[in-house]
Amino acid sequence: MRRAVLGMILAVLGHACGATVTHAPTADLTKHLPATLEASRPKDGEPRTVKIRVWVDGGVRAQPRWREEIGDQIDYASQLLTPLAGMRLAVESIKEWNRTSDPHASLAALVELDKGDDVTWVIGYVTPGDVASKAMSELGYGEPLGHHVIVRGWAEKPEATALAGLLPDLKEAERGEVLGAHRRHKQTVVLLHMLAQTLGAIDEADPAWIQNPSYAPKQNGFSDRNRDLIVLGIDDRLGGGTDQTLAKKLLESIEKSSFGGWVPTSQDEVTKRLRNVIDASRAGRTAAAVPAAAYDQYTRIRELAKQGKVTDGLAELENLLMAYPGNAAMHQLKCEIMIAAPGQPCAAKPTDKKPGTQSCPPGIADKATREACAKASALAPGDPTPHIVVGEALARSGDIKGARGELVQAEGKIGNLPSGEVDAWRKLIAVYQSLGSLTWTEEAIVKAKLDKDPLAVQLAQTRARYGVPRGAKFVVADQEAALVAAIRGSLDLIYANKFAEAGRAIAAAEKKWPGAPGLAATRCDLTLRQGQIDAARASCDRALAADPNDSWALYLSGVILLKTAAGTPQGIEQLKQAIAVDPELGQAWRTLGKAYSRAKNKPALEQLGKDYAAKFGQPLPP
Repeated sequence: MRRAVLGMILAVLGHACGATVTHAPTADLTKHLPATLEASRPKDGEPRTVKIRVWVDGGVRAQPRWREEIGDQIDYASQLLTPLAGMRLAVESIKEWNRTSDPHASLAALVELDKGDDVTWVIGYVTPGDVASKAMSELGYGEPLGHHVIVRGWAEKPEATALAGLLPDLKEAERGEVLGAHRRHKQTVVLLHMLAQTLGAIDEADPAWIQNPSYAPKQNGFSDRNRDLIVLGIDDRLGGGTDQTLAKKLLESIEKSSFGGWVPTSQDEVTKRLRNVIDASRAGRTAAAVPAAAYDQYTRIRELAKQGKVTDGLAELENLLMAYPGNAAMHQLKCEIMIAAPGQPCAAKPTDKKPGTQSCPPGIADKATREACAKASALAPGDPTPHIVVGEALARSGDIKGARGELVQAEGKIGNLPSGEVDAWRKLIAVYQSLGSLTWTEEAIVKAKLDKDPLAVQLAQTRARYGVPRGAKFVVADQEAALVAAIRGSLDLIYANKFAEAGRAIAAAEKKWPGAPGLAATRCDLTLRQGQIDAARASCDRALAADPNDSWALYLSGVILLKTAAGTPQGIEQLKQAIAVDPELGQAWRTLGKAYSRAKNKPALEQLGKDYAAKFGQPLPP
């Protein structure tokens, strides 16, 4: 049975979560009321009782009827949660909380005060802010898998002032009733938002959904996907599950079905948090999770770094590390901030002489940065993350040897991760790809068992197009990118009709990588365009002798053979082979079409046309 704040509100609300009221609302008042909370997909079965304990600080207790107000808000929240997730909130007790800390640190203080072992949630009501904020991050606090939430009290005067402009035509008594309805709605929505957050709910983009990062009076429920997470979460908790079991279930549910209504950054944060909890089960091997009491501060430090306030973030992080000197995740954050700092605008220190002067650590080249990253690795010796982060930074700086050393260490540790191995491999593979090493990238793809990944096909195409076969002796792995770049550069000069410059570029590359089939194919292209057919044929022959799958040499050989009628059959075979090893080589397809036309092979030409249209999405040119 729903307990009302004011008799008038019962008539105005009309119905809440299925309960029907027959009194008709006054037209003038209805349009100023907040939305009614409703569950779009009621859960079958009898609701289960969920025990909560409430702590209320002095700032909230100073407000009139505070106990009744809190009780009514919890009751209203329960009215939504009962059909939504099959749970009914039951207050075990309401206790006075003599809290004196900063409200932003209230969640950590509540965790320290009450472990909550005998209840599902411990809820703290703390002193309201000085402004009528709409940001959920300022109206309450909670964290994924947490068992504690904070709700900031109703800021009476600021909220009344903010709503005053929206209620110009109401009498004083009616104004008070509408303000009471807004108070009840907002405080209940904040409570629901924070409770859902502890069960794994992700921020929603639709402003009408409760899990939106900003409060709005029109919020009336949760999206179906967040409802699923809430139900999954409470079922696991009431079933005796642990943070680890719930984290695995939530992560599986989130990744099993994507949802466009979630805020991407929030989804990333939640999934990272879940993986962190899962990985913490292998203590000493991978980075342990950030302690619940420190998570708010940890998150704030990350935000400071994102905003470019690196100096402030590092200073606050040092204070946090004094309290948790052995937490590898915090040391890892320090490592990442110090590495990324040179690429971000940094806030000037008060001591800087010139406004805007940057005071950032010098990144991966700095000894202190490397020491910070080494510390993170030492505290979690089985975690590949520090090595991947350092390897990526070294790759960006051009230190290929150093990057390779870090990534090799990471490869040997990825298997330690209880989850997220594929993600870790993909990050590592992306670094190898940025280095341009075909060999290292392919080896990592094989180890990650991603042989069918499109990237593997792309690498095979690159090898064929530029004549860099696997196991080649003429180039080492860390020089493959430079060789491919030299071939591309030479071809660009050829296409620009800068033949003399192209000849010099090819000659310089041949001295560095003698016997490279890709360079021989490039010389074949150059001499062919200069009308030196015999020289071109000789160069293509050299390329194919070293690499029978050099697609550019196969294509050019086919072009050369087609210059005589007698060479047409052999030219067709060369072009077919070029397409087989490099299906994206459009030039070979089009030239083959002309060869079929010359040979009057209509069936082959028709089939090629169909295949070309399917491949490239357009008709084969005549």
